[in-house]
Amino acid sequence: MTAEQGQAGFRAVFRSKGFTRLLVGQSVSSLGDWVATFAFIVGAYALSHQNQTAVAVVLVLRLVPPMFAAPVGGVVADRLPRRTIMVTCDLSRAALIALVPFVGLTLLYVIAFVHESISLFFLPARDASVPALVPRRVLPEANGLILASSYGTLPLAAALFSGLRLVVAHIPSAIPFAHLFRAHPTAFAFFFDAATFVFSASMIVRLPLQEKRTKEELDLFKGVVEGVRYVMGHPGLRSLAYGLVVSMFGGGVLFAVGIGYIHQTLHGTDVDFGFLAALWGLGMGLGLAAVRLLIKRGKDKVFIAAVAACGGILVIMALLPFRWLAFLASVGFGMAFSIAIVLALTAAQETAEDRIRGRIMGGVQMLFRVGLGAGALGIGALAHSIRHLSFGFISLDGNQVGMIVGGALIMLGAVASSGVTHSPAWSNP
Repeated sequence: MTAEQGQAGFRAVFRSKGFTRLLVGQSVSSLGDWVATFAFIVGAYALSHQNQTAVAVVLVLRLVPPMFAAPVGGVVADRLPRRTIMVTCDLSRAALIALVPFVGLTLLYVIAFVHESISLFFLPARDASVPALVPRRVLPEANGLILASSYGTLPLAAALFSGLRLVVAHIPSAIPFAHLFRAHPTAFAFFFDAATFVFSASMIVRLPLQEKRTKEELDLFKGVVEGVRYVMGHPGLRSLAYGLVVSMFGGGVLFAVGIGYIHQTLHGTDVDFGFLAALWGLGMGLGLAAVRLLIKRGKDKVFIAAVAACGGILVIMALLPFRWLAFLASVGFGMAFSIAIVLALTAAQETAEDRIRGRIMGGVQMLFRVGLGAGALGIGALAHSIRHLSFGFISLDGNQVGMIVGGALIMLGAVASSGVTHSPAWSNP
């Protein structure tokens, strides 16, 4: 496969007006989501009188809903019209987010929880709809662009959030409700996010999706059980689940110990941490661009190699704590991370029948967050509990130990996911 063929794949994706509408809506909505994420953190910190634990609670509330909402959201996506589900979720989230600036800490937690739960009804419906909007041969490009829309807006969102806070701080008293806005400094950020949800709904409502769904009774428990049985009876999907969890686990490890690794292990600064995160994002972008060129070697082999690379890079960063090497390694980690996710999404979409695709994609979203949460909380706790270990000439701090343990688990997970080589979904088009 040549670079020209890869470019042709992206051109084919953009020729789909339906997918382009979805992508534009998701890009704008993701920008608003990141702005609101910063606002949630600032709001929780302020309402709790600068208690860091309150910020951690917001993170936990974003990780807990997948344990029940994603599988149920998948069932709903297979039983009800997916376009209707997405529009309803967007408008519901817009209404919820607009209330946040005017509530206390407890209701902020409640809204964060409900908001994330609604998102996990939206995402399976969205991901299950992508194969209906683009040709199967360009699904990797389509999934890459959706992933890029989710993470690529982060730098712009950070700047926009700062700008919105600045506007609120200097709003003239002559402006109606100026006192109210100054009393709720995150209001503009949350209102902006609400507006992006409305914009996304306006894009999705015009998608050319088949709205006729099954006439079967909506039995959530039966639907979830059927989805689990489908995965357990499919060796390729089982192995895919292993690889997906451990690759997201790697992302959680880097989230949890990244700041400590920079400050304590490398003796760097917050600026260095920001640079590390930016290079990770750069690597993800390079991975999205390279995935079409790499899969000529076989999707299964590339997927397993990408998962194993996530673990190997963490181990290298831990054993060779040099700042310049950490920066280079973060680019490689971002590439491997994004390649594994794009190929996992594509294989799940291609493997699952349309009647059950919503449940499979709901399971994928659940695994995303469960893996991320397990890596962040588990390895983060391990790194915090270990101050220092020495083995002869080797001396390791808690961050290095956490990265080595996490990396080793990821590489073992890559071995466990080797069953994808027997799945027809991984054969090249």
